[in-house]
Amino acid sequence: MNTIFRNRQSISRIAFFPALLILLIGLLLSIGIKSHAQTAENLNLNKIVQPPYNCYGRLADGCPNAEKLGWKVGIQFYSFHKYTFFEGIDLTRALGLHYIEATIGARICPESKQGIYAGMPKEWMERIKQKLAASGVKCESIYYWMNGSGEGFEDIVKFCKEMGWMIVTDPRRADKGGKPVSYYEDILNEYGVKMAFTNHPKAASYWNPDFTVEDTQSYGPCIGASEDIGHYMRGGFDTYEIAKRYIEIGKMYHFHMRDVSERGPHGLDVPCGTGKGRLSEIFQALNDNQVKPLMMLEYERDFDNPMPYLIQSVNYINNICGSIIKANEEKAQLGDSIRLNANTAQISKDMNLQGNGEQATIHAWNKPEQIISWSTNLAPRNYQVLIRYAQPYEGSAMTLDADGQELATLFKPTFTWYDYKTAEVGIIKIPKGGKVTISLHGIQKGIKRDKNGKLKASEVFPDVHHLTLIPTSMQATSQPIDILNHFKGTRIFNGKNFEGWEGNDGENSLAHFRIEKHSIVGGVMNKDLKYNQFIRTTRPYKNFELRLRYKVKSTDENYNGGVQFRSTPCTIPGRLFEMIGYQADIISWKRGALYDEQRRWDFLGLQLGTPANYKANEWNDYIIRCEGPRIRIWLNGIKTTDYIEPYTDNPFEGIGTISQDGYIALQIHEGKAAELWYKDIEIKELEPID
Repeated sequence: MNTIFRNRQSISRIAFFPALLILLIGLLLSIGIKSHAQTAENLNLNKIVQPPYNCYGRLADGCPNAEKLGWKVGIQFYSFHKYTFFEGIDLTRALGLHYIEATIGARICPESKQGIYAGMPKEWMERIKQKLAASGVKCESIYYWMNGSGEGFEDIVKFCKEMGWMIVTDPRRADKGGKPVSYYEDILNEYGVKMAFTNHPKAASYWNPDFTVEDTQSYGPCIGASEDIGHYMRGGFDTYEIAKRYIEIGKMYHFHMRDVSERGPHGLDVPCGTGKGRLSEIFQALNDNQVKPLMMLEYERDFDNPMPYLIQSVNYINNICGSIIKANEEKAQLGDSIRLNANTAQISKDMNLQGNGEQATIHAWNKPEQIISWSTNLAPRNYQVLIRYAQPYEGSAMTLDADGQELATLFKPTFTWYDYKTAEVGIIKIPKGGKVTISLHGIQKGIKRDKNGKLKASEVFPDVHHLTLIPTSMQATSQPIDILNHFKGTRIFNGKNFEGWEGNDGENSLAHFRIEKHSIVGGVMNKDLKYNQFIRTTRPYKNFELRLRYKVKSTDENYNGGVQFRSTPCTIPGRLFEMIGYQADIISWKRGALYDEQRRWDFLGLQLGTPANYKANEWNDYIIRCEGPRIRIWLNGIKTTDYIEPYTDNPFEGIGTISQDGYIALQIHEGKAAELWYKDIEIKELEPID
């Protein structure tokens, strides 16, 4: 102590205060650094989450609970701006998230200086789409730094139309010399693109939420609001109250999601749930009002190593969403659940009831044309649908439809016909409500072993005890019955050459195909074919809707061909010309059927319908839709197959699990001379189903 005082006395008055100030700053910085380090230490992440992030392996489990609520949680690329956009996509996937927001000008990949701009080369736009598809990450928005005059706006709108992105921006307001909102609205409406006004610090166009309300509430659905929680908090605003205002006017389209240590200019970005951003209240307000904006996490701190803090944010959001789901379910259980008993159902004439009253069960559900239905009053909202049933055999499936929406489910087997279990069918959206008819349709037989031990599709659908409908705010898993009306495909055959296609067995297979009249033609009319031959795409597809037209010319009424999908080339010597996997069959005696080529050697599912207008020598329309384990086929507008694969996760008869990924291929079948013509081949890739 004395030494310290003596040294202090030797310092001049002028030098003392700066020295003290430096000492205090050093002390505060050391405390801040220590606190910062402690945060990371408490996470136990800094030791393991360091660049290069273990080659971008899985570092978090994403936000599956948010997805159940219908919320899309992703990353604003600026959090990774020291990386390239492609690396940002990989890091987003490493967090277990499925969405990213691009930033105008971002460098695309390490191998090139090419950035993201309106007017960028088409090949780079395609590379971005391919990277996103391969990564299972979707980009639905881009932050665009708007020119004050509005110059170049139509170019960015055209670009976003091509990419399928919403624009997030803050253009100069009209009273400050910018374009009026109507100017932007007209262009957005012309191209069908949405735009959300976001906020930056004071002096920026939308630093005050009143400005955003004023400039969005009187305009159509193409104009909405984005709330950057960080900037509003540092501006002194209550972010929860702002969110409520945007919800009230129906304009809550987008968040730059983050948390901040305190409200005011000195607030710092911190992991979500550790600051003062009232995030849990915001999430609850979104849930209560059934609002589903894009939520893009943004962390403007620790750019050299943001992952520990993003991981904590992701985990927090998932947990808080899980709490909301649990609360919703508890509330629903206490409230307006609806039970539909077997004894109140309308059933087809060949079916019967076993038992009496509420204990009765529906029996003898054996054919796809048999229907079970109930009529009941429902409010327009989402319902969790449960079914109580008994079915001892694996593989049976059904669809449930109500108010223009459809669910499909695969029944897990019970022990016997007398052991009942309750299973979730899914979450169905009831858009209109009122008096609603709920119908069950059997689409797939159960499978049991015959006396020789071979699996045979002989038993059919379950005995049904009752349905339960529970109101819920969880995201609907149902689809519109008219889903085919929403197709916007991309041509994968240009009608001129085999670009994007190759012979399954190289030139040996390609020799059996030609292009004629903008069609791919397999086979010839003057020569029998010794082996099956296929032409396949050069890349695989997983979840998609494929549309094409075909016709058959044949010297024999027993013609055969097909469209392979989710298939792989055979590698067995002497059979390199074969494909292994699903086939939408083109066969004279079983039209629109699903066949398992070179694997189970059998037809799958039930024949649900046969088009009356089918003609072999004329053009016929084929639609194949694959979503997760579900496969549907339509021939000339008639649904002929609706199949749910029970063996995607479990081996089947020693051949391993059934893959949901593979090539698309066109077949000319061995046998009598014939030609298979294929044209107008288009595909729409669908959202990945985890």
